[in-house]
Amino acid sequence: MRSLFLLSAIAAFAQTDLRPVFVYSGPTSGETAGRAERDGDTWRLTTISIPPNAPASTEWAMRIRARIPVPAQRNDLVVAAFNIRCLAPEECSTRLNVEQAVSPFTKSYAQPVLSTAQSRAVKIAFRMAETYQGNDYFVDFWMGQQVQTVEVSNITLTNYGTEATPADVGVDPFYEGADDDAEWRKAAMERIDKFRKADLTVNVSDENGKPIEDAAVEVRMKRHAFGWGTAVAADQLLGTSADSQRYREAVMANFNMVVFENDLKWPQWEQNRQRPLDGIRWLKQNGISRIRGHNLVWPGWQYLPASVRALENNTEALRARVRDHILEVTRATAGELEDWDVLNEPYTNRDLQRILGDEEMSAWFRLAQRGDPAAKLYINDYNILSAGGGNLAHRNHYYQAISYLDSLGTPVDGIGMQGHFSGPTPPEQMLRILDRFAVFNKPIEITEFDFDTADEALQARFTRDLLITFFSHPSANAFLMWGFWEGRHWRPRCAMFRRDWSTKPNFDVWREMVYKQWWTNADLKSDKNGAAIVRGFHGEYEVTARAGDRSKTVTAKLGSDGVIIDITP
Repeated sequence: MRSLFLLSAIAAFAQTDLRPVFVYSGPTSGETAGRAERDGDTWRLTTISIPPNAPASTEWAMRIRARIPVPAQRNDLVVAAFNIRCLAPEECSTRLNVEQAVSPFTKSYAQPVLSTAQSRAVKIAFRMAETYQGNDYFVDFWMGQQVQTVEVSNITLTNYGTEATPADVGVDPFYEGADDDAEWRKAAMERIDKFRKADLTVNVSDENGKPIEDAAVEVRMKRHAFGWGTAVAADQLLGTSADSQRYREAVMANFNMVVFENDLKWPQWEQNRQRPLDGIRWLKQNGISRIRGHNLVWPGWQYLPASVRALENNTEALRARVRDHILEVTRATAGELEDWDVLNEPYTNRDLQRILGDEEMSAWFRLAQRGDPAAKLYINDYNILSAGGGNLAHRNHYYQAISYLDSLGTPVDGIGMQGHFSGPTPPEQMLRILDRFAVFNKPIEITEFDFDTADEALQARFTRDLLITFFSHPSANAFLMWGFWEGRHWRPRCAMFRRDWSTKPNFDVWREMVYKQWWTNADLKSDKNGAAIVRGFHGEYEVTARAGDRSKTVTAKLGSDGVIIDITP
């Protein structure tokens, strides 16, 4: 019945064939080289070579490209359909890119597509970002993430106009694994029970040590051991407006961990050192002691003070300037921060490394350790879990960078995966990626989650499944939103609170998972041995035992080994 419905729905919409005619564009020899061979409806795309530490631009240096002769309107729904398989190595990544033919090259779609040795049919639905005349936009398949050979066949692009939805034209509006009965979900829930819960045992006895039967035992969770956090802006946190008051209340009510979005970055630190220090003090005074530092070195010129770039031609002065900054900030915040992002985005930002050498990255971690021995030191990067899990060049570089730093004995304590999503990544794919990085035996944090889409139902569903996926993985340590209020969010559609402080469906998911499903409150009765047992989530608790008109309340921390509490009311 579903297939008949889809056929009838598709027939209801006018269809325009966009007629892609592809040609190869890119070098065929040298350090960056590829080729593309066509056999009927099949293209074989071979990336022959890419340079070591290839820049991101290498990905689009080799591609097959079609200039589309058919006009398109803004918000037209276009479906790209094709078959794809990876011939070598075991996993390939090819980016489908739809963009304006002239500057600013506005993209309507630009996501990598993973493939393996097993051919699969792909259908992708997207909306046109602009109105185009014929020949004003391109459709590409980018080839340059890694040395690989990919077959793409039976490529079609069909425009269904502005009124159709993905479901209307036979494209699943969600993602693989989104169903409530998906196989990965049961296994994830079992891992959560195994890795995130333990037995809390309460033994109730009288002053003579005799067990008290039928004592009332109340177990109340007060704080999660896992980090559930958000990015904050110090000026908003410290402000006097009504919005600042709501902002503070929302932070306190919904998170046990924070990271300053911008205030501790190098340029902002030099502009106003006191503001983040005052923000840290306020957080500590109000019960939030888990604070991340972001970041010490973001090694692209655009993210560094202009005075740092002025030293570009003086290697030793540049080296000293970076080192001095690391020591200055870590000493100023020593003992106040739980984590530091020492190195941010080393794949796309390599200006400092090109001058100072890759080994200098290790020195940055050692200096951070010297400045604040208590802080856990993280490397942090994006497009590891996001981009459909398909940015292999980025992901492989990150793995190699961590391996390289480990080989130098660098004190890298943890791995940050930012988590900026514009579309879903299937949960099973994310689990495979987490498993790969788990071999380093370091805690992993999602440090900057947001999901930029106008589809609030999809946003909420994927937020739920990402929370489940990540919380279920034994290497996971903390999950931080990159902001929560539309009024102070770099991508307003991602927020959980609207500008007027009304809440969105993704906020309901956050509250349901973090503060209901993964929160332990229990009312128990002690057995004949005076014992009451509950399996609870790791965290801080208040436990009260009542016998007759006597009661006593104690605090306890429940960790992976469980806890036994003896109470005499």
